[in-house]
Amino acid sequence: MARKIFRAIFFVILAVFILCVAASLVLTIGMRGYVKDRIVEVLSERFHSEVKIDSITVIVYPRLYVSARGVTLRFKNRTDIPPLMEVQTLSIGASVSGLLATPKHISSVHLEGMQIHVPPKPLHPEENPKNPEPKKPLPVIIDEVTADDSLLETLPRDPKKPPRDFNIHHVVLIGFGFDQSSPFHATLTNPKPLGEIDSQGQLGPWNTEEPSDTPVTGTFQFSNADMSTLKGLEGTLSSTGKYDGVLDSLNVEGDTQTPNFALRKAGNPVDLTTHYVAVVDGTNGDTHLTSVVAHFSKSTVTAKGDIVGITGIPGKHILLDAVSNGAQLEDMLHLVVKGEAPMSGVVNLNAQIDIPPHPGEDVFDRLILNGKFSVGDAHFTKGSVQGKVDSLSRHGQGQPKNDEIADVISNLRGDFELKDRVATFSDLSFDVTGAKINLSGTYDLEKETLDFTGHLITSAKLSQMTTGVKSFLLKAVDPFFKNKNGKGTDLPIRITGSRYHPEFGLDLHEKKL
Repeated sequence: MARKIFRAIFFVILAVFILCVAASLVLTIGMRGYVKDRIVEVLSERFHSEVKIDSITVIVYPRLYVSARGVTLRFKNRTDIPPLMEVQTLSIGASVSGLLATPKHISSVHLEGMQIHVPPKPLHPEENPKNPEPKKPLPVIIDEVTADDSLLETLPRDPKKPPRDFNIHHVVLIGFGFDQSSPFHATLTNPKPLGEIDSQGQLGPWNTEEPSDTPVTGTFQFSNADMSTLKGLEGTLSSTGKYDGVLDSLNVEGDTQTPNFALRKAGNPVDLTTHYVAVVDGTNGDTHLTSVVAHFSKSTVTAKGDIVGITGIPGKHILLDAVSNGAQLEDMLHLVVKGEAPMSGVVNLNAQIDIPPHPGEDVFDRLILNGKFSVGDAHFTKGSVQGKVDSLSRHGQGQPKNDEIADVISNLRGDFELKDRVATFSDLSFDVTGAKINLSGTYDLEKETLDFTGHLITSAKLSQMTTGVKSFLLKAVDPFFKNKNGKGTDLPIRITGSRYHPEFGLDLHEKKL
């Protein structure tokens, strides 16, 4: 009897199991079309896109599981731009209790091989009229959305300009709903300078009419960025900051630290820190720098300007206005001159920085500077050069034998242009006690050679710059070289040689002074 009861119970359990399996198969077959249609309906409505799904698998028991392959969303059926979204595999998991809840909850959505192409706003709003009907709330919450190895690409308004790409390793959104903002965490690679970005914040609600207007806010950490991926630079950059706005216009504020920053040609590393405030166009990466404050060694430089793309040319065009007051000249020169800085002093600088894009070319080779500068309390670091400056002051004061006139302070000011590694100076004045030199000419930063012409104006007459017989003979030519006030000397001069061994000569007969 016990055996019969046990056998009856066994067959009942087996029958129930068979019925469940059969029901699951029937539901799976029957729901495949329904689930596919529902997914297409929701995505079409929420993304204003034509939706295509290559294949779909639906399993109902014991949990709802959907796997869709080849998912494509084409924004407003446009074929002139890439699809808004392409997903190799879309996986959805849900429980019965979650689907019966209000609002409905989907446990998880996982996307593999996703590419998002954020379309640009139209140049003329009438080209993209708004949908007059308000969107009804979608009572569905996705508890967790994950994506691996994705591409986020923002498309520029100008089709000739390259898109802005970000390779996203991993992203997680918690409690995602189309009609609400959701917390996220993402890790991605920045192409130049090459480094890893870790970001977290809030995304949404999704803007169906204009995806690029979807709000986003968050913080970021940019770690161990290799500055050598920007040709001509060296160093390892780290940065932290925050941002807010919409996908195509972000307000960004942050700080950077590069303890070993250097221009490769000079090879003199400095500890560089910056604080910046900027507005970034997410569609093309163009950046308006509202404020940049850079500190290195004992000096500070402030700047503002733009970093923009040029149609048909890879890379970005950097245009900045830079100002520095009370900086140390040796700090400035240390960045651009090999070895020891040739001068020290206090510098005031007002310059325009122009770095045109040119793939593969050194940053320093592309650098164009235009501006004005002044240097006070200047000393030459090399003794032989400072000695010539001291001698110039002694002769200019008419005291050529006075050795107490030493370690003379110089003042320097002028206009300059730096292009193709050559600095061209105009209205350049160099003065010490008793003498002033007005010059124009060039300094080759690569060869470190000088080529200047101008005038040496001294307080003393020509005959007073020497002693003995020479002084007596030179009295005859004093009138020919007198300066405007008639009390001193005005000599046409030329300065050549190198920065370590400058040579001063008369421009008329190339005679040494």
